[in-house]
Amino acid sequence: MADVIHVQGLGKAYGRHWALRHATFTVRAGEAVGLLGANGAGKSTLIKCLLGLLRADEGQARLRAHPSYLPEQLQLPESLTPLDILRCLCRARGWSPRCAEHALHEAGLARRYWGKAIRHCSKGMRQRVLVAWCLCGEQRDRPLLLDEPMSGLDALGRAEVLGLLQRQRHNGAAILMSSHIVPDMVRLCDRVLLISGGRIREEVRLSEHSLAEAEALERKLASWQ
Repeated sequence: MADVIHVQGLGKAYGRHWALRHATFTVRAGEAVGLLGANGAGKSTLIKCLLGLLRADEGQARLRAHPSYLPEQLQLPESLTPLDILRCLCRARGWSPRCAEHALHEAGLARRYWGKAIRHCSKGMRQRVLVAWCLCGEQRDRPLLLDEPMSGLDALGRAEVLGLLQRQRHNGAAILMSSHIVPDMVRLCDRVLLISGGRIREEVRLSEHSLAEAEALERKLASWQ
């Protein structure tokens, strides 16, 4: 399959400090690639440079299609409901309002919460709204760039979102996801990029998606810290 995300020698500096250096990788259609590393390793910087939210100081990045982006932190309007928020997005993008309901259903948010103000939603519910925001739209195979998408979700919620992302991948979406939860990475991803000190230190291909692979990945990650 064709490359949907192409990164070549990407770097970002703050003064003399390189937050990201020489990042090179691709993600194909129907493939999920994980970014794994400690806080401050450069995962979010990489995603933001790829999106153009940060200006890269070296290298280049290309996206074959307009992506959906889920940031690590996004403040939702407290007075609006999940359905209000997604319908606003649909109106702004020229999509059918029914896309909002479909996305909330896909994200696993129970219908009884669709009309509740965000201020009354738990952190896990808010995260599901953000996942729905990312999935909302009429282009079903667009690349998904996800920065800690499991934040605030309990074990059941993580399993549901992982199942959703697996379906997106099987439908042809290219997924680039950062997370600090190694078992989630192993369950979803085809490959994992270990990042430390702003550099991609190692690429690990996953074939079994097993506990043994998760334990081996944790050992590899620890060796780079």
